[in-house]
Amino acid sequence: MTGNSHLAPGRPGMRHRHPGLSRALRTWVMAVVVLLAVAGCAAIPTGGPVGKSDPLTPRNNSVNVNFQQFAPVEGASPEGIIRGFIEAGTGLSDDFQVARQFLAPGLAQSWSPAQRTLVYRDTFSIEAGAGADSFVLTFDTVSTVDSTGVLTPEKETSSQSLEMKLIQVDGQWRISAAPDGLVLTEATFQTLYSPFSLYFYDTTFTYGVPDVRWLAARSARTPTAIVQAMLAGPAPYLQGAVVSAFPSGITLERDSVPVNNGLAKVGLTAQPLLDTSVKQRQQMHAQLLVTLQKALSTVIEVQFTADDREVDMGGPVDAITPMVIDNSVPPTQVALVEQELGAFDGRNFAPIPGMPSVASLEPEVPAISYDGQRFAFRSAVGNQIYAVAPGQQPVVVLAGVAMTPPSFAPNGWLYSAAGDGSGMVLAIKPDAAGRPGNPVILTVPWLVGQSVSTFRISRDGTRALVISAASGVSRVSITGIFKAGEVPKELTDPLAMNHTGAPTVGVWTGESSVAVMAPSASEPVDIEILDLAGPSSQLEGLPGLQWLTAGSGVQNVQAQTATEFYTNVGNNWELLAKGLSQGAFAG
Repeated sequence: MTGNSHLAPGRPGMRHRHPGLSRALRTWVMAVVVLLAVAGCAAIPTGGPVGKSDPLTPRNNSVNVNFQQFAPVEGASPEGIIRGFIEAGTGLSDDFQVARQFLAPGLAQSWSPAQRTLVYRDTFSIEAGAGADSFVLTFDTVSTVDSTGVLTPEKETSSQSLEMKLIQVDGQWRISAAPDGLVLTEATFQTLYSPFSLYFYDTTFTYGVPDVRWLAARSARTPTAIVQAMLAGPAPYLQGAVVSAFPSGITLERDSVPVNNGLAKVGLTAQPLLDTSVKQRQQMHAQLLVTLQKALSTVIEVQFTADDREVDMGGPVDAITPMVIDNSVPPTQVALVEQELGAFDGRNFAPIPGMPSVASLEPEVPAISYDGQRFAFRSAVGNQIYAVAPGQQPVVVLAGVAMTPPSFAPNGWLYSAAGDGSGMVLAIKPDAAGRPGNPVILTVPWLVGQSVSTFRISRDGTRALVISAASGVSRVSITGIFKAGEVPKELTDPLAMNHTGAPTVGVWTGESSVAVMAPSASEPVDIEILDLAGPSSQLEGLPGLQWLTAGSGVQNVQAQTATEFYTNVGNNWELLAKGLSQGAFAG
């Protein structure tokens, strides 16, 4: 299978003018000047040995970065032993053999460096603890990474204290008690570790949903770490929102995933593999193959084995539909001109054939579905969301207080959140005839008391970008959407994204990145790009930015003032059109 994205078609007929528009509007539309266009079968064996590594045996972890570790010096003080132990936490290549020399014999055997990684800023202090020969290590925390590579950013004011106890071993100080895990500077962590996207399925087994993990990079054990993390299941904020083709409880037969001549051999525990169907194995294969191919240039194919024997993966007739990765956004946007909906293709603005007039409803923040057939907007009073389609009159489908701009999921569901602190999120899927039916109302505990300004559905339909504020503190979060079939039921506990300022407007720019900003009528506005797979960045500021949209990729971010439409070219803004307002790509 390949990682090619599914390209959703745009609407070819959207440039034609609506005959019902006023002569003035038709004349204006014609005058809009765009300034820049932009394999074999075998029975699955059920027996065989399972390998297990000695925790002290050096592994072949060839990290291509030369971090030298220094063993304890004779007569070192307790503080010197603690500092030496922390600094030796770069020893990925030999299972931290030098770091273990700073530990008393019992702890050297049991200490688990993979349990978590604490990333700290600049420096740390060591003070005497409450007990005899006890010391407390304190530092400012940048982030915490758990044993499966899930990174949780910390607030700038966060600090961490770790207690360590020391004893004398043959006349030399050694650490007898310390928490599992590593403590690394931010620079060292970014050198030794890299983000890798594990792909899980959405609940329809259509889209691949990225789950970014920070794992040891440039290492012979990187493929093993990726597979182990995948077998452990999705990150907490995605649990219930995504599914894995791998059955629960399945593990590697041995602590190794060798890659030779582009083939990654993945030996899995036999009985759980025996219990799967051919279709499930093919889904497992598709899930892991796209993950390894996008993460490692050395992997071309994946082979599952049990007891060192290849398993039955079926034939061409059993082939499954490839997983859709980084779902593409159609190029046509919806926009407003003189309070009427129209289509903007990056070159021309035109009325939408058959679209009724909506000007009397004072539309704002319009949205367009991925198939280009359905539209939505918020009325100016901010408490009603209308759905409309060519040949159909606009209908109120969602209502509440201070509703966020409407957002379409790829499957046609329409979402908006109340901004009044009630924690209410609403969703609805109009039928083919445009009848709204009954909305689904979710009350989200972690949004209660939060003033929500943005609720945007990801391009896989499985996650939402949420921007909210309470007591003057802004939050940018990613949450998973738990569904029963297609029907949303609840939102998962969110993953926070570090940001600057107090953004209120945000959009997805890719599968793991978003753009956020705080609009202003006249002051310069910076757009911040936040990425689960890397540090944040900023696009050059523009005065008076009030609206934001994005196609596929950061380079397709487009920003708007009250009357001007800009596109980002090489991190510079170029005027694209005048007279359009609140253009929006699908989503």
